[in-house]
Amino acid sequence: MDRKEIEQAVADVLRTHCNVTKEIRAESRLAEDLGLDSVGLLTMAVEVENHFQTVLGEEPERPPRTVHAVVDLIEQRLTERKL
Repeated sequence: MDRKEIEQAVADVLRTHCNVTKEIRAESRLAEDLGLDSVGLLTMAVEVENHFQTVLGEEPERPPRTVHAVVDLIEQRLTERKL
């Protein structure tokens, strides 16, 4: 799966499960730009984990704040799974 496919899947999760109606771009901030609250962030994390069949395992003190950071984290987990 390439980066574009991951970005599309994350955008689909945000639209479908988090009710995001704004334009979703790589640099979009999850809370400030897309309007996700703590429940929305949790919903996104769970749905992304389900979609990619992986655990994000982000650091609690440094959660991803942008779509780009979420995609980076997914890429990292998928790469680790292949090793």
